[in-house]
Amino acid sequence: MIKKIKILIRSIINLFNVANIKKYLNNIGIFFLLNPKKIVNGMSILENSNGFAFAFLSNAYISFVLRPKFSKNFKQRSTEKKNNDVGIIIQGAIETEEEIKFVTNTIKIYQKIFPKINIIISTWVDSKIKIKNTKYLKIIKNDYPENNGNFNINYQIKTTSEAIKIFKSRGKKFVLKTRSDCRILKPNTISFLKSLLDTFPTRNNLKRIFALNILTTKFRTYGLSDVLLFGHIKEIDKYFAPEEEEQIFKKYKLKKIYNNTAVAAEILLCVRYLLNNGIKLEWTNKHWWKILRDYFGIIDAESIDLFWHKHDWLYEKRFVRNYPYISSRCIEFNEWISLYNNLDLGWDKVNYKETHFIKNNKIIKKTFY
Repeated sequence: MIKKIKILIRSIINLFNVANIKKYLNNIGIFFLLNPKKIVNGMSILENSNGFAFAFLSNAYISFVLRPKFSKNFKQRSTEKKNNDVGIIIQGAIETEEEIKFVTNTIKIYQKIFPKINIIISTWVDSKIKIKNTKYLKIIKNDYPENNGNFNINYQIKTTSEAIKIFKSRGKKFVLKTRSDCRILKPNTISFLKSLLDTFPTRNNLKRIFALNILTTKFRTYGLSDVLLFGHIKEIDKYFAPEEEEQIFKKYKLKKIYNNTAVAAEILLCVRYLLNNGIKLEWTNKHWWKILRDYFGIIDAESIDLFWHKHDWLYEKRFVRNYPYISSRCIEFNEWISLYNNLDLGWDKVNYKETHFIKNNKIIKKTFY
């Protein structure tokens, strides 16, 4: 059926001057992608990819990012030296057939771009994924915690901490923590991440942790993204110490909300890490930006070609390209490096803040703009 539709569209276009009609359609916001395998400027983008795409927007420019769905169509390789001191964690639920296919192909791609690096898939006891343990790959199927916690925070702590425990026993120096619905496609990523740690040391005794720009927010206090983290294993271990949400609240005598910021999910993890390092929290965005400067760093998803196969994934820039607002929601590397160099970005003058309140014992997020 797809083949017939493509032939029909090509036939219509071929009745006219192809170059002129394509230019005209693009100018009025109509875009056809008929051949994903097409060579552009002398290089092919994909191979063995069939289908077509159609889009129409009259007041926006449209661009597409094409990535291979299956490992057999991914030919790139890492050229960096061995990274035996690094462990990669893929944590999270792997339940549906689609999720199983996604993770299976991710592993096959990682074997090309992360050669001879130890990878642990940390999922749940009822997962049906079938991957054999090898010298460099291990799958662990954990029992569920009794309580999942707000936004399933106990699940993430469990799967991540169990994998870290194994990497500690193996003497790993660094950990790259990712999720089962994420895929990195950039070769030589490990050298890049290590270089970031060397290039941007902290001004104290702690080792910096680098997080993804996706969901590391400017105006949500202590809102460091937990989608992907990279750092020395001692710091990542501290970040995901095996304590459940209820224990954390009791141990650190935390309230559910401070200055309209809910202590939940990634904020809870960040807050606990800071408290463990003796940092007094001020619960203001201004203090949050200082924390970002001094203790964390930002990795742009584009720099490691990360694909997040979660809700609304077609809108890849949804977290960092918010053109109707004065300032976008999430922090990118170009902004973080300005923070690092003590430049005033004027975010306090924007007067944006993500806020939360509790209703019927549930955390509700207000619009942040």
